[in-house]
Amino acid sequence: MRYAIGIDTGGTTIKAAIVDENGLVCDTHSVPTPADPDRLIDAAEAIVNTFIERLNAGDVRAGDTTLTLSDVVETVGFDVPGIVDDVNGIAEFSANLGWRDFPARDRLSERIGRPVAFGHDVRTGALAESHWGSGYKDFFFIAIGTGIATVLVLDGTPISTGGWIGELGQIPTPGDDGEIVALEQVCGAAAIARRAHARGIVPENAGAEEVYALYDAGNPEAADVIHSAINALTDALAPIVAAVGPIPIVLGGGLANRGQDLIDQVHAELDAALGIIPTPDIEVAQLGSWAQAQGAALRALMNEDHSEGHCL
Repeated sequence: MRYAIGIDTGGTTIKAAIVDENGLVCDTHSVPTPADPDRLIDAAEAIVNTFIERLNAGDVRAGDTTLTLSDVVETVGFDVPGIVDDVNGIAEFSANLGWRDFPARDRLSERIGRPVAFGHDVRTGALAESHWGSGYKDFFFIAIGTGIATVLVLDGTPISTGGWIGELGQIPTPGDDGEIVALEQVCGAAAIARRAHARGIVPENAGAEEVYALYDAGNPEAADVIHSAINALTDALAPIVAAVGPIPIVLGGGLANRGQDLIDQVHAELDAALGIIPTPDIEVAQLGSWAQAQGAALRALMNEDHSEGHCL
């Protein structure tokens, strides 16, 4: 059995894990995400060193087996959010984290002296979902969190043709009062809470789950916020389904915690938006909050399969 380190850079937290070839998370480590690219590399290097120390001390176990350095492949998986050039290893842009055209892959590889398998965070999560989650080889993955990102997965491979692929959340759409805003400002999780607060039905620091609680209790204002969000999302999805065909849709991100209720809502609205075009199967992602760290580790394992890599 081989194992790999996967590092997932989130907007607020870096989550890292040692993962085996079956997707089992054997050890984890988390630190706050620094809002500076050079400090990000510092943090990622420190994570790798922490795992090495734990392995040297015999503190990492997989079931009844104590892992050693020789069990862990040399390549380290590393993903980041924002506009990402997977092929060239460039973090092109992130407004929240303060980078532009940052050579993240090469910078980390130089720092740790090891190959780095690099990618976009949502595409990395979709990769893990294909191999260890839903099991679909062909599907359309939608991550609905603060932002909205999409991934087309074909034959188990997330498709990437450049940094701006999958940025569905940036499409202009009518918002409240008719103003034109980005789609994620209507149906992202933070947007749902913000729009509900503007109506005076939740406090300023509320989350989408509190809006859904009101929705479940029959609050008409909350229902209007939720329905308009789902409607905007499915209006944006319908042309994509018409173009690529009714392959399964997998919903990930924070809102996916709504489970079957969210599936039913999206299915009904998408069915209406598609007309005579068949509505695809829709389901919630099977992997949880560590999916992207798992996917980063999977990238590392796949990188080893395509090289003569050696162990740490």
